[in-house]
Order: sequence, then C-alpha cells, then structure tokens
Amino acid sequence: MAAAAPLIVVAGSATTGFAVTEFIGIPIAYLAVAAVLALFAVGYIAMSRRVVNAGAFYSYVAHGLGRVPGVGAAKVAVLAYNAMQISIYGAFGKVAAIIVEATFGWTVAWWVCALAGWLLVAGLGVCRFDVNGYLLGGLLLAEIAVTVVFDIVLLGHPADGQISLDALAPGLLLSAGAVALLVGGIAGFAGFEMTAVFSEASSRSSPVSPAGSGQCHWAAGLCQPGPGASQGRTG
Repeated sequence: MAAAAPLIVVAGSATTGFAVTEFIGIPIAYLAVAAVLALFAVGYIAMSRRVVNAGAFYSYVAHGLGRVPGVGAAKVAVLAYNAMQISIYGAFGKVAAIIVEATFGWTVAWWVCALAGWLLVAGLGVCRFDVNGYLLGGLLLAEIAVTVVFDIVLLGHPADGQISLDALAPGLLLSAGAVALLVGGIAGFAGFEMTAVFSEASSRSSPVSPAGSGQCHWAAGLCQPGPGASQGRTG
C-alpha cells in the first residue's frame, strides 16, 4: 500500500485529473479498478503460494507461459516503473522547490531537489529491509491521516452546502473519456503487487497472506476515491 502512495493520488493524480479533464467520474473509476484488481488478486495470491520469488510478475508469467513471455513481461514492467519513477522525481523536485522557497525564502532549482530526493532514496536502498519497512510504514500512516483530515474538511464544507454522490454514479464509466479515467485509476494502484515481491524478504519467508493483501488493496481503493468524490463537488 505504501507503494501505491495514497497521498500522491489524492493531492496529485485526482486533482490534476479534475483540473485537466473537468470530468467528475474519477472516483468511480478508482472503485471500478479496485473491483477488477480484487478478482485478479485472488489468482495472484494463489500463485504466490506456489512460486515464491522476488520477481513476482516475471516469475509467474515465466512459469505459466514460458521464459520468453516472462522476459517480455519483465521488460514492460521495468520500462513502465522507471517511466513512472522519473516523473515522480520531477514532480517531487518541483513541489519541494516551491515549499523551500515559501518556507525559507531560498530559490532552488527543481532538479536540485529532485536529485536530493534521488540520493535519499538511493541511500535508503542499501539499508536493511526492516529499516525501510518501518520508515514506509510511518510515512504511510501519515499519508492516511492527512487523507482522512482532507476528507473530513471537504465533507464538512461541500459545494453549495450539500454533499453529492454524483461522482460515484456507475453510468459515468460508459461516458466519453471513461477509458482515460480507468488508465488513471490503474496508475493509482501501481505497486499493489509488492506483497508478493517482499514476501521472500520477510523474516519468516511465508507466503502472501490473502487477508493482509486484501486489506491493503481495499484500504488503498477506499482512500483514493473518497477525497475525489468531495473534490468533484467543491471544484
């Protein structure tokens, strides 16, 4: 769930989507993707009990379809995740530069902040697994807390003085532009497969827990559309 980064979706993807597309169906798109991935997770978790490997998708595709399709799946994953990672560093650098200037009055180039973030991540990458686990767990709790407060504030001050659930209407998935919304929804769940990836590195090297994976999946699914539904009304 930490990899899915709920706060990035709430503060970045959802708000940008509303601003660019002016379409209110973003929250229902997240819920629809969550439902589809829940079905996928059933087979995914079952596979993880029989193929314990940090390669996750590569390992499963290779075992099921052969080495060549497995390598192809791995290359697609590497390309996609690195493209997303580069864009996130850019976004982090831009936002961090704005915060530094507003807080300390220092004008810093965005790429300097992005490089600092990259160095921090690189340094944490050589630390022990449990150190990163505690750090990500703490940051995740902070993200969820901010998201909950954000929800409470928006729901307490709805547009026109009333709460509307128009953004959760299933019919929005059939309207023009729905495919783009679903693509954005899928991006919001990037990293949900990490339970299988990290199971091999856990202290007990146990298979992935279906209950734990399901709880993380639906927690991410509910965190992300909630603020979006409110934003759809507050404009």
